Amino acid sequence: MADEDDLPEQLRIRREKRAGILKRGVDPYPVSVPRTISLLEIREKHKELPIDVSTGIIESITGRVIFKRDTGKLCFANLREGDGSELQAMFSLDKIGEEQLEIWKSEIDLGDIVSVTGEVITSKRGELSILANSFALAAKALRPLPGEHKSLSEESRVRMRYVDLIVRPEARSNARLRPAVMHSLRNTFNSRNFLEVETPMLQVMHGGAAARPFKTFSNAYEMDLFLRIAPELYLKRCVVGGLEKVFEINRNFRNEGADSSHSPEFAMIETYEAYGDWNTMAELTRTLVQDAAKAVFGSHVVKHHDGRELDLGGKWSEVSLFDAISDAIGEKVAQWEMGRASRRGKATHTCSRPDGNQTPCPYASRWFPTFCK
Repeated sequence: MADEDDLPEQLRIRREKRAGILKRGVDPYPVSVPRTISLLEIREKHKELPIDVSTGIIESITGRVIFKRDTGKLCFANLREGDGSELQAMFSLDKIGEEQLEIWKSEIDLGDIVSVTGEVITSKRGELSILANSFALAAKALRPLPGEHKSLSEESRVRMRYVDLIVRPEARSNARLRPAVMHSLRNTFNSRNFLEVETPMLQVMHGGAAARPFKTFSNAYEMDLFLRIAPELYLKRCVVGGLEKVFEINRNFRNEGADSSHSPEFAMIETYEAYGDWNTMAELTRTLVQDAAKAVFGSHVVKHHDGRELDLGGKWSEVSLFDAISDAIGEKVAQWEMGRASRRGKATHTCSRPDGNQTPCPYASRWFPTFCK
């Protein structure tokens, strides 16, 4: 741990405040604090309150201090909970007393998590608030929050997800979106009588994909093992064993390149259905995507992160591999000619001209060897 004198000033001051709290005999990280209602619930319950009203209802709320304004006899703070809901708390001299008001001003910082007990009111400006009778520190923050008007860099967001969740609404939204998608996927599979299975992550021989694995050693079995790169082979064994429809939402590990959008550890869905073909899988894939869109957005029209809207509804267009290549290169690629060349083991790359003649295709050498594999 760094020497206290070497710490940046803000970190050192916060540690000094924590030391002062401990010296007073108060736990800066108590096991529990009063909480009778969430900020979202209190906003829903009292959303129709008129301006400058005292309800007489006493509640205890919790939240992270994201704004704080200390004046003489009246202090204000905005509290935020994990779902992004916010509520104003007010601390007046006549309600909590001089000693507690001074503690609030001197010991509580932005980023601290507090519990506030008081009356539900609306301010003279109509802001729904808690007029505090008392407060308690739930967790003392030892690091300051990033500035609200200076966004985190992409690297900082990836390395410090917890900070990203605190300061960026999109991060909190994404964290809740994924479970909704997972729930929808499972519902769709269940409605089609698929069985969810769990297959081994530690494997004697990695397979099911072409990737470099992570390697480990089992002391119990005295043998090398590999973290799986794909669940394919074990899922196929399930089908062989008589489980005709199986799927797995799993973690895989590939010891290869990494960046902010490619992690060596990642989740994937893999599914197999006996007696099905590519048409079966195409229809299942489309249904999975459409049902997930409906669960998250309420319709098949989804919004991309860059603002674009896409309609995923209806039957999706289908295009053959050769037609797609032909459209891309501006030449008609002959499927029969490629098939004959592949069978001969020779890459006679040809294109069909509008007049029906076969001529060498200058683009084919870029992609034909890959197809032959």
